[in-house]
Amino acid sequence: MRLEFDSDQLFQLMKDFHILTGIRIVLFDDEYQELLSYPGSDCTFCHLMKSSPSGLKKCQESDAYSFQQCNADQHLIIYHCHAGLIEATAPLIDNHIVIGYLMFGQISDANSEEELKETLSDIPVTDESDIFSEIPLKTDEQIHAAAKIMEACTFYVIQNETILMRRQNFTNNLRTFLLEHLSENLDAENIASYLGISRSKLYMTCSRYLGMGIAEYVRDLRLEEAKNLLKTTDLSITEVAQRVGFEDYNYFSRVFKKETGYSARKYRDLFR
Repeated sequence: MRLEFDSDQLFQLMKDFHILTGIRIVLFDDEYQELLSYPGSDCTFCHLMKSSPSGLKKCQESDAYSFQQCNADQHLIIYHCHAGLIEATAPLIDNHIVIGYLMFGQISDANSEEELKETLSDIPVTDESDIFSEIPLKTDEQIHAAAKIMEACTFYVIQNETILMRRQNFTNNLRTFLLEHLSENLDAENIASYLGISRSKLYMTCSRYLGMGIAEYVRDLRLEEAKNLLKTTDLSITEVAQRVGFEDYNYFSRVFKKETGYSARKYRDLFR
């Protein structure tokens, strides 16, 4: 799901991070899409790496691995990317849900530019002029200090609501999909697939935004639509039950009476 963020405020924060550390920082959503960065472009070395399909694939795989680790552990990680440069990724966690990531990289822990060239000697580049001098060299202490500052930024932007998940977008998309498919078998796998998220994220997001599980929400929508059909149509009660996804008429009758206090027939008589 795409993130909603205050681009001006976040851009200034990322710029301040770069001014302080000299390191490029990037915002990704939970689908690994880059949303904002400072500076806005890669260093020349990384640009050359990504200019070939094979190099781009390796960069994407390296990023995806770090995101998966962050999502699993829900804490900051520091690592070497496939090219040998240093990167750090910190998860953006909102109410126990990872909604995106802040990442910095394109730096090295080499002691000198000559050592850096040796480290990256196996990486094919078409032009060596100044591409290595653009890569900041940082000590281990500096790298860990920058990583901690970035991690602090993740807490700040969530607490300050500079970054948040698009709640309205999620709930609207979910409701629209469910109402269009009420008569079908709505299991969590199908719903999560439609929304483009995992089942576990579906469960967590429903709990956070709806205050209930997905099964309970589907049942409530079915009952809501059943009440509407009872009031506005001449469909039989059996047809109403089937129209909203209750295949078992007796089960529908029990659930409807339990939730409304009336039988379906009595409800129609009273509220039509």
